[in-house]
Amino acid sequence: MSTAAIFIREVRLAWAGGGGPAGPAAFNLAALALAPLAIGPDAETLAAAGPGLITFAALLATLQPAERIFGEDVADGTLELYALSGPGLALVSLMKALAFTLAVFWPLPILAFIGGLAYGLTPFAALILAAGLLAAAPGLALVAAFAGALAAGLKRAGLLIALIAAPLQVPLLVFAAGAGRAAMDGAHVMLPNLMMALAFSLAALALAPIGAAAALRARLE
Repeated sequence: MSTAAIFIREVRLAWAGGGGPAGPAAFNLAALALAPLAIGPDAETLAAAGPGLITFAALLATLQPAERIFGEDVADGTLELYALSGPGLALVSLMKALAFTLAVFWPLPILAFIGGLAYGLTPFAALILAAGLLAAAPGLALVAAFAGALAAGLKRAGLLIALIAAPLQVPLLVFAAGAGRAAMDGAHVMLPNLMMALAFSLAALALAPIGAAAALRARLE
């Protein structure tokens, strides 16, 4: 099976099997709607906390479907077929993570922009925050896929995925939120934060598929 065929198959499964982006988007919106109830309605407080809250809601949204990335393949035997296919498990893991990013996580920057405006950020700051999450989304998805590979086939895999992935995703949240905050304050660290978020995603692109393949290979042995 070619890598293109694997990618197309995984995109279709992500849309058909899990409803596509509906679940993570609804989870994200619920988190953004409930957060002001905890911190209060003060406009300055909401604007100050907005970038951090919005990126944290994005993290929760990426963890919500992560169990499905490899869990179903382990259960129905598809993982064995992938292991015997030409591309290899590392490339299969990369295609699955990118397919989930395309099918499931694409609304995150849009919701970040809307959420930024709702929390009182300027349109420019909300746009930069959305750009930060756009740069961070592949890294968030790849780290979630790595954690999903480690927990594939285990009981309570969702909790284990959160424990593994969340600490590794925090730097991405810091850089994405830092870019939005810098744009709001007029600081000169906006572009460095965006570049760091992109660099982390590129590092995850290189390392996460290898780690996921090793975890899946160990699961098969």
